[in-house]
Amino acid sequence: MNKLAIVIGCIVMSATGYAEGGKAQVTAYPLPAIYKPSTVFSLEAGGVPVPVVNYNDKYDYAHFSMSAGTVEMTIELLGNTEVTTYYISPRKLNIAAQPNGHRLHFTLYKDAYLIVKINGLRELVIAADAAEKDKPAASGKGIFNITASTYAADASGKTMTTQALQQAIDDASAYHNGTVYVPAGVYMVGNINLKSNMSLYLEGGAVLLFSGRSEDYAVNARKASQNRNLTWWLYTDSGAHDIKLYGRGTLDGNGKYATEQGKIGNNILAVFHTRHFVLDGLIIRESGTWAVIPTRSRQLVFRNFKLFNRFDMGENDGIDVMESEDVLVRHAIGIALDDPFSTKTWEQHTDLCRNWPGHPLPQKNIVFDDLLSWTYCYAYKIGQGVMQPQTHITFKNCVVYDAAVGIGIHHKWGTAYVDHVLFDNIEIEKLSYKNDDNRVWGIFFMQNGDKKGSGPISNITVRNITIHDMGKSPGKIKGINDARLISNVIFKHILLPAGNRPAANLQEMNMIDTVNCRHIKVIL
Repeated sequence: MNKLAIVIGCIVMSATGYAEGGKAQVTAYPLPAIYKPSTVFSLEAGGVPVPVVNYNDKYDYAHFSMSAGTVEMTIELLGNTEVTTYYISPRKLNIAAQPNGHRLHFTLYKDAYLIVKINGLRELVIAADAAEKDKPAASGKGIFNITASTYAADASGKTMTTQALQQAIDDASAYHNGTVYVPAGVYMVGNINLKSNMSLYLEGGAVLLFSGRSEDYAVNARKASQNRNLTWWLYTDSGAHDIKLYGRGTLDGNGKYATEQGKIGNNILAVFHTRHFVLDGLIIRESGTWAVIPTRSRQLVFRNFKLFNRFDMGENDGIDVMESEDVLVRHAIGIALDDPFSTKTWEQHTDLCRNWPGHPLPQKNIVFDDLLSWTYCYAYKIGQGVMQPQTHITFKNCVVYDAAVGIGIHHKWGTAYVDHVLFDNIEIEKLSYKNDDNRVWGIFFMQNGDKKGSGPISNITVRNITIHDMGKSPGKIKGINDARLISNVIFKHILLPAGNRPAANLQEMNMIDTVNCRHIKVIL
């Protein structure tokens, strides 16, 4: 790997640094007691030590917040290993770094999410968030602090404290727009019902922890492909509205232990038949199945979140938007073996859907914006389920750090249609993996997995795509037959690895596996 100078935006944590002469104030958060510090990296941001979490053999992560201004970053390799090569993603930020012995120095000019690769070591993920502007008081009128004597929640993580958190949520909802405050600490909780007209704030260093024991949770669904029961860990009731989850804390699904020892999977956050819901700023870690499932809901916002899943367990998608309307997913990083950012639609009789409230709905007006994705599968995807129509879906201003497929539509299950899809301003840095024999920057195809005929795909625009790695397999545009076509597809300004000019035709972009498709245009 060659040395690269790249400018990037980072994410910071809490401590005490003050803005002075253009320097940002840095807030670094305490390392939760259940996590161990990295044995590979240490990190300073603006002279403030930032804890690095020892996560798995693929990556460690660090998290902090920063005000406006610049932050001088120093990554140190523990064990005095010298920095010989490095890579910082997103590369489009052109972060210029300077190696110096066993340290790597660079400057952050604004908050950002970064993935740093040094030598042949595991990656270091740095999440630098903007400074909090809406942090509530820890006590006072309308504040329901779960460690107050009224609730006396156990912050050690050693005993279940479900009742305390649930009662605080119930009280905040009854107060109407009250705020539940979760201070730094570890809180092991069972199923938590999020109520209307309330907020749940997790302070930096606070962790809600899934116990991993099946007896502590309701069985809400069965996933046949995993041969495993699932639970909705944090969930909304049908008809819930005006809910906010925010802060700098962590929702830890404890998925590895839960699935292997407890024999139960978890959706960390299940938003059902809900309107006016906001998730802002949290770390969502180690789900035991699809992590975040906005379902049959409308007017939802998911922003500034960090989805840190594992690569040694499957079917652990990041956020799957399903049968919803007017959903915005903005400024986030998603890391998972399976698809970090995707949309799907189903039928009520599908195994995991049988207990979903309401009835199947079409999906429309979904926007994914300013995201960073790392996965063994698709970075940004529509499908596999298309059992209800999916229309007006947008992925824009996104980066693929690494994947098997950069962008795609995989219509495998169902006969409904996909229409009016936009992939715009996507940068694909690496394609190191293979998924179903696909290792390619883009594919758009029907598979007819349930033998019902699949459905048409039409009016797809793919534009302003910067490709640094074409992959190893051909791109696909493949319908099923003359009645189930892919049609009206526009490719515009697809910049190939050589970078001299955009692709002039399908062959130049290696989009050569085409059948049952028509009206395909390539525009420089």
